Amino acid sequence: MTQFWANGQPIAVRCDANAAPELIHWSNQWQPVTHIAQRWRVDAGWWRLRTWRDYFKLTTGNGVLLVVYHDLLTDTWHLQRIYD
Repeated sequence: MTQFWANGQPIAVRCDANAAPELIHWSNQWQPVTHIAQRWRVDAGWWRLRTWRDYFKLTTGNGVLLVVYHDLLTDTWHLQRIYD
């Protein structure tokens, strides 16, 4: 069963020189990112409530597949989906 949070759960992230996640602090521990399967940007709603985010579908060191995003307006990171 997949877990999904529409507004995301706040997380801490350390990035590489390309602004891609290297380490994710989630569930009270740091996990290395072992693979980024997909990266995409959403820039929508500029005419009203703007959404501007970089999304990453990635795998962590313990084998969990996640979707995380970086909110570029607030400079915060969020966990949005966990795949089982």
